[in-house]
Amino acid sequence: MLLNGFFRLTMKRHGKKPINLQRLRAMGKNPPRSVLAVPRGYSVESLRSDQGLDFDVANLSPPPALAPSVVVLYLHGGGYLFGSPKTHRQVVIAMAKAFRGPAYGLDYRLAPEHPFPAAVEDAAKAYQWLLDRYPQAEIVLAGDSAGAGLAIATAVGVRDTGLKPPKAIVGFSPYSDLAVTGASVDSNAKSCAMFTPRAIREAAAIYLSGADARDPRASPLYADLAGLPPMLLFASRHEILRDDTLRLAERASAAGVKVKLIERDRLPHVWPVFVTLLPEAREAFALVSAFAQEIGARNAA
Repeated sequence: MLLNGFFRLTMKRHGKKPINLQRLRAMGKNPPRSVLAVPRGYSVESLRSDQGLDFDVANLSPPPALAPSVVVLYLHGGGYLFGSPKTHRQVVIAMAKAFRGPAYGLDYRLAPEHPFPAAVEDAAKAYQWLLDRYPQAEIVLAGDSAGAGLAIATAVGVRDTGLKPPKAIVGFSPYSDLAVTGASVDSNAKSCAMFTPRAIREAAAIYLSGADARDPRASPLYADLAGLPPMLLFASRHEILRDDTLRLAERASAAGVKVKLIERDRLPHVWPVFVTLLPEAREAFALVSAFAQEIGARNAA
């Protein structure tokens, strides 16, 4: 697959050296037009909340007259170190399409300038803000990689504080174990197109900044997952973080959570986010749409 080759050249080959944040952030500072393009019938607008939270909001254009019954809070990946709603614009738009309503991509604070638990705090504030903004709506938490782990950690925090729970969680290859104990970290070191074990461990250390890697807010694999909403999880069998997803799915199921796990071969980490490039990503979003309909989490057409 051409995309795997691209990632081996642009990401993995740097994985034996210390993480170069300047290089990684530069890659996403000025995304290409294809990343920023907005399809006909949709809009993307920047929004700042009264608490200073920044979002990119994807929605139908013009928006429906009725208030939405479902809203998506999307948390982007990037190891808590880089990325933004703009680098992930196409997947935020795809979420708006799948759930037929507004999808809010949160521009949460990044490490090392803002280490753990800054991202967790921002996601919790964003969830509360959306509850206040849409008191009659259901909220779907979604994300990729670090953002998927953050989505699950946010759902745990929502449960523990007694807020209205999310309707569902959609996670693409959740980075759920910052202690980096999954067997696939080493067994898939060669087959993974994006990462090396060294890079995964270094990213975790930078974000944690000395905090406990098994703190459930950082690593939801170690959280009590009972009472969480239905989850739709995706993982590539050939990625380093495969076991972060598989073990999370197993523990959530054991805790009584309804989990649908989608595994595919020879695809890159978080492949569904490449929805404008990969037919496999478009197939993944067909499954997201079906999941939304199955659990009653789609706005009326």
